[in-house]
Amino acid sequence: MNEVHHEDVAAYALGLLDDDERNAFERHLHGCPSCAGEVGAFAAMGELMRDVDPDDLRAGPVDSELDSPVESLLVRRAAVERRRRTLHRGLMSAAACFLVATGVFLAVNAATSGPNPDSVHSPARALLMTGRTYPVNDPATGVSGVVGVEDKGWGTHVALELKGVKGPLKCRLVAFGDDGRSETVASWGVPDKGYGVPGAPDPLLLHGGTSLTQDDLNHFTIETLDGRILATVQV
Repeated sequence: MNEVHHEDVAAYALGLLDDDERNAFERHLHGCPSCAGEVGAFAAMGELMRDVDPDDLRAGPVDSELDSPVESLLVRRAAVERRRRTLHRGLMSAAACFLVATGVFLAVNAATSGPNPDSVHSPARALLMTGRTYPVNDPATGVSGVVGVEDKGWGTHVALELKGVKGPLKCRLVAFGDDGRSETVASWGVPDKGYGVPGAPDPLLLHGGTSLTQDDLNHFTIETLDGRILATVQV
C-alpha cells in the first residue's frame, strides 16, 4: 500500500505521481481539507510549467533577487501568461465591438429594408399556423386572405391575413353568430399603398376576438366602416 504524505500535494498537482500514487493521494484528498485547498494553488503553477522544455530548467544566469532557475522560469512564464491574457482581452473587446456594430447595422437595415411590420404580427401568424383556417376570396373586389380561429375561455380568438386592398380605407372584421348577433373583431386603416397589391406585396396581419364561440359562429365579413362589403367568409 502506498504511503501518502501531505507534501505529495505539489507532485500530484504537477502530475508527477505514478498511477498508484495518484489514486492513493486522491483517496487521501477526500479526508484532508488542507491538501484539497492547496491543490488549486499548485495546479496554477502546473499551468505555467506546461509545455516547458526540460532544457529550460538547466542552470543559467539567475536574477539576484530570485532563489533558483526554476523560480526565475516561473516568473518569466507568469509574465508571458499575463501578456497573453492582455492580448486575449483586447481581442475579445474588439470582437465585442464588432458584434455590437454588426447588430446595430442589422437592426437599422431591417428597419429600413425589411418586411412591412404590419405583415409580421407574430400572434396572428401563430394562430394562422395552428388554428382552424378559412380562405378569404372575393373575385369582385379582388380581396383575398385567410381567417384563423381558436377556442378561448372567453370566446374565440381570431386572426386575419388580408391581401388585395388599396387605401385609403377604414375597415373592420365583423363576426356573425347563428342567432344573427354581430360583434366587431378588429378595425384598422389601410394606407394609400395598400396591402398585398403591386408595389406593396406584403399582406396585413392582425388579430382580435369575439365572445361568440366557434360553435355559434356563422360567418365573418370584411367591410369598410361605411358598410361596403369587401369579402364574406363562411365558417
